Amino acid sequence: MVKNLRDRLDRWLLRRGYVHPEVRELVRNQIVLTALVLLVCLPLSGISVAAWSLAAGTVIISLNFCSLARFGQRITGYGNKREAVLAVLVRFYLRLAISGAALFACIVWFGAMPLPLLAGITTVVVNFLVWGAWRYAGSRTRQTLTGKEA
Repeated sequence: MVKNLRDRLDRWLLRRGYVHPEVRELVRNQIVLTALVLLVCLPLSGISVAAWSLAAGTVIISLNFCSLARFGQRITGYGNKREAVLAVLVRFYLRLAISGAALFACIVWFGAMPLPLLAGITTVVVNFLVWGAWRYAGSRTRQTLTGKEA
């Protein structure tokens, strides 16, 4: 069942432009992590500001990351380097401004707690760390030392 869900999510992401397999894997993992956080936090959001703050931070960073991942794949095909750099800078500052405005609105207007909001934002870091550790563990070759290596 989990493999079936993973395959369906991968096909869905591929249709939406996530063509690089490793990028698609990272985006898929972030979507699953976001769904898990929402599944745990949303039932508690009525009684805990921290719960919906964590969920809001996770959603903000996931949208930001998905946008960055899709654009990062497209930018590699730009022929003009100057145009590519300009596009990266414009998109970076646009994403930064939108994320900043969303965080500001969550804290100031909706009363979100800053630390759970920040914890939600760090889910993308957790995603990268787990993905990297998993890839590193899978790439290590098992070798028996015979003593002749020295």
